[in-house]
Amino acid sequence: MEPFVRSAGPSSESEERMRSVVDHVVDGIITINARGTVTPFTPAAERTFGYKAGEIIGKNVKALMPEPYHGEHDGYIANYLRTGRAKIIGIGREVIGQRKDGSTFPMELAISEFRLGEDRYFTGIVRDITERKRVEADLRDAAERMRSVVDHVVDGIITIDEHGGIESFNPAAQKIFGYERSEVIGRNVKLLMPEPYHAEHDGYIGNYVRTGHAKIIGIGREVTGRRKDGSVFPMELAVSEFHVGPRRYFTGIVRDITERKRLQEELQQ
Repeated sequence: MEPFVRSAGPSSESEERMRSVVDHVVDGIITINARGTVTPFTPAAERTFGYKAGEIIGKNVKALMPEPYHGEHDGYIANYLRTGRAKIIGIGREVIGQRKDGSTFPMELAISEFRLGEDRYFTGIVRDITERKRVEADLRDAAERMRSVVDHVVDGIITIDEHGGIESFNPAAQKIFGYERSEVIGRNVKLLMPEPYHAEHDGYIGNYVRTGHAKIIGIGREVTGRRKDGSVFPMELAVSEFHVGPRRYFTGIVRDITERKRLQEELQQ
C-alpha cells in the first residue's frame, strides 16, 4: 500500500493546485454535459451570474440565458451532437447572459469540448464585458461630440501624416480652399500652398522628422494658401503634433484672414 500512497500524493496536490487556479481566475468557468446540465460552476461564475454553485449545478445551463438563446440552446446542442457542425464551439463570440435577478449583460463566451470515457462535456469560459462596452460607448460618444465640434467650427482643420498625406479635412477647410473632402484625402497637403511653400514643404517635414527642429509646429504664423481655383489668400496657420502608436501626425488649424487684411489696409489708408 505504501507505494500507492506515495503515488497518490502528488496527484492529489496537482488536483488541488488546479482547483485553486480555477477558483481564483477572473473569468467564469462553467462545464456542462451533453444534456446541457451544469456540473462545475466556479466562484467567478457565481459573481458573474449571481447564483451560488448549489443553485445552478444540476440545472440546464439555459437558465443563464435570455431569449432567444434560452429557447434555442437544447436544439443547438442536439444538432451539434448529431451533425458535428459547430456555430460557436472552438470559436468564441459575444453573447448575452442573464443573471439570477433577471438582468442581462454582454459577455464573451469561448467554448471547448472534451471527453471522459464515452461522455462528452463542454466548458465555457465567460467574461462579463459590461464595463468594456460602457467604456466603448463613452469613447464613441466622445468621438461623435468631437466630430460634431470639428465639423461645425469656423476654422479649417486639416490632419496630415508625416509624409504630408492629408488624413482629414473638415467642412470649414472645404469652404476655405474650395475642395471637397474626397478630392484631397490621401493627397499631399502642399497642393493647398503656392510657391515657395509648395516646393519647400516636403523638405521641411523631412527635416523636422529627422532633426526635431521646428519652424512652425507649436508656434503658428501667417502664411499664404492656395484655393482650388488657383487664387491665393492670406491665412493664419497653427500646427500641432500628435502620435497614435508609432505613427506621427500633424494637425493644422487654418483661418482665412482675407477680410481682416482688407480692413487693416483700409484703416492704414
